[in-house]
Amino acid sequence: MEPTRLNGWQALRSQPWLLALVGWLPPLLALLFIAVFETGTPRSLPVGVVDLDHTSESRSLQRYLDASPALDMLHPYPSASEGAEALQRGEVLALLIIPRNFGRDLRLSLSPEAVAFYNSQYLLAGKFISSALTQSSMSFAAEAGVVLRLGQGYALPQAVAAAAPVRPQITSLYNAGMSYARFLVTTITPALWQIVIVVATLLTLCWRLEKAPLPTTFSARSVSLWQLLTPISLLLWLQGVILLGMFYYFLGWSPEGSVAWLMVGMALMVIAVQSMATLILATVANKIRALSLCAAYLAPAFAFMGITFPRGDMNILARTWGNLMPSTHYIELQVAVADHGAPLATLLPPLLILLLFLLPLPFAIHALPKQLNINPAEQVSS
Repeated sequence: MEPTRLNGWQALRSQPWLLALVGWLPPLLALLFIAVFETGTPRSLPVGVVDLDHTSESRSLQRYLDASPALDMLHPYPSASEGAEALQRGEVLALLIIPRNFGRDLRLSLSPEAVAFYNSQYLLAGKFISSALTQSSMSFAAEAGVVLRLGQGYALPQAVAAAAPVRPQITSLYNAGMSYARFLVTTITPALWQIVIVVATLLTLCWRLEKAPLPTTFSARSVSLWQLLTPISLLLWLQGVILLGMFYYFLGWSPEGSVAWLMVGMALMVIAVQSMATLILATVANKIRALSLCAAYLAPAFAFMGITFPRGDMNILARTWGNLMPSTHYIELQVAVADHGAPLATLLPPLLILLLFLLPLPFAIHALPKQLNINPAEQVSS
């Protein structure tokens, strides 16, 4: 085959897996993520109850907690030891122990304690249970305090003020429904998409280098790679736009700012990742090693984005590694546009940093091997 005919469309026709990567596979995986997190927020998490008091007050507390959508309190145990065993076996994720004389102490305004233990090994479920228990028990305590003071002859306004002198109003911004689907899917998918970009780029470059030698001059090489990667880049960018549409349609994700900036950011992310893929292939000059290095380089992307753990609290190694991945700066742009509706001055830094990933590209184009040889093992596996 003549080198002039070796363009990106030919690579797509020759490699079914490449066509899957730039076509249907990432949207299908995004649909899978959406289906996994369809409920949005955890509901009916099992909580064991050890009621040692058996009074109307202890039963009222249980009903109050069970009214929370996050908690399922219908798991009674006769003793604390049996409840602890159930918690250790994973039958319940938390255990509430209501002590003896709970009702009597409550009526005497002695502030009885109901003790709860939760399994923090399951970080997300544990924090969700802890938050739900805290909010529901505080509401129960305030209501019980109002009832006690009304019985003592207080007027309703004074009873409310005495039982709950401070009533904080806490409002969730940017994700008012506390949907974990919106929180996780909109960040996991770009991290996965980045890996798709780097693998698709390496497969395309290696296919080209295995078919025929690259030209020797820099200008001729640049033109050849432009013809090769432009179709792949356009399809990957279109894929990113489709993912944004899926967020909107399935998750109700509605950016506060202009989606056009996200589309620009996606275009820059595609060419930034392709630049790094070209650099890695130029460095090792081997298909398998390049794929392995790219996997090691980009695998921690989700952890280092700063979404699940603040980047300001990461050590210098984690922050540096995160800064070397294009997805970190794209997510910064996505949060600024989608959640904050930030002005252009806030959007420019991540956009400019994505452009900086193009600086090694001229060196990478010059350093690419003229041709890759296919060893027998690779040829059999392909």
